[in-house]
Amino acid sequence: LTRGPAPGECLPDTDRAQLANALGADVFISLHTDGHLNPDADGVATYHYGTDNGVTSATGERLAGLVQREIVARTGLRNCGTHAKAWDLLRLTRMPAVRVEVGYLTSPTDRARLVDPRFRDRVAEAIVAAVQRMYYPIERDVPTGSIDVIELRAVVAAGTVVD
Repeated sequence: LTRGPAPGECLPDTDRAQLANALGADVFISLHTDGHLNPDADGVATYHYGTDNGVTSATGERLAGLVQREIVARTGLRNCGTHAKAWDLLRLTRMPAVRVEVGYLTSPTDRARLVDPRFRDRVAEAIVAAVQRMYYPIERDVPTGSIDVIELRAVVAAGTVVD
């Protein structure tokens, strides 16, 4: 949402982080597609704030792991793992922030999936499930891929409180 529906000029990552901070966002999830000279490069990778000397956002790292596992379980994309980066967007936000590279447009397989609206819905559902799981107490967490987001949508539409 920090880029708008049809951006004429994208905000730099520092401005996007400032906007998220000013809005008091609970989480920041940045979705991207990747590209590579090798058309066989494919899969999903998720990034969280962290440095080479061990400084990390523990909550961001947990969110990245949940997002990564849910997307892999629900889409079948190859698991390219989670990685710590000190990118401005991840470093300057005051809330857990992740960047998700959801496939490679240069991969014929990933590209065919990404143009399918049902596939994109599964990615969105995976992210919703991951965010929901992030707020579960560890002892009440559920297995990856087990949250039915359709049920969650119905509860939200009905205006009832989710426990």
